Amino acid sequence: MVRVEPSGVEIEVREGETLMAAATRAGYRWPTVCGGLAECGTCAVQIVGEPSAALAEPSALEADRLATLPDRKLHPDAEFRLACQMRPGPGTDLVVRKRGVRRAD
Repeated sequence: MVRVEPSGVEIEVREGETLMAAATRAGYRWPTVCGGLAECGTCAVQIVGEPSAALAEPSALEADRLATLPDRKLHPDAEFRLACQMRPGPGTDLVVRKRGVRRAD
C-alpha cells in the first residue's frame, strides 16, 4: 500500500505495476506531462521516512531524469522517485509526498 500525502490517498499497487498506473487504475489523476515515459519528471514523488527494502533501485532511465529534478537540488538528502517508473509491488508499505493527486472526473 502506498499512501500519498498531503491528500492521504491510499493506493494498492499490483505486482509489476508502476505507482502512476496503479493510481490511474484506482481512479486518480496523477500529474504528468509525458504520460509515463520518464521524460518530464512531473510525476516525481518524495519518499517520506525510510524506503521499503522491497523498492528496487531506479533504472538508468529513471536515475538520469531524477538527476535533473530541481527539487532534488533543493533537498539533496531527500529521496525522490518517478511514479511512472517505480514499481513498489504488493506488500510494500510506503509513504510518498506528491501534490496534485486527486480523483479523476
